[in-house]
Amino acid sequence: MPAVKEKTSVRNRRRAAFPTPRLSEDVISFSECRNNLAACLKRTAETHRLIFITQNGRPTSFIGNVEDWDQFVELKELMEDVRVAEEELDRGECISHSELKAQLMAERKAKMQELMS
Repeated sequence: MPAVKEKTSVRNRRRAAFPTPRLSEDVISFSECRNNLAACLKRTAETHRLIFITQNGRPTSFIGNVEDWDQFVELKELMEDVRVAEEELDRGECISHSELKAQLMAERKAKMQELMS
């Protein structure tokens, strides 16, 4: 059975990583962004919404809060883990709850014996 990727960070489940953008507020020109960069950064930190930047009237980039980006990446990784797990289940590459519990208990017992010696 393939190894499951280990997650080291705690996921924040209080809000979506990026709320739905408000086009009337969250799309600005490059010039406006350049002239008000500090305010743009403050706004992304407070609202957790992305700011989309346009050049020549076309969206080209965005500014967002780093913590929100980290949460988005973690969510994407979790969704990939679920997709892989579903494929493994479809292929019959799974074990029962009791088998998993027995494996974990055996590993725990081995670790305890290792620590005691």
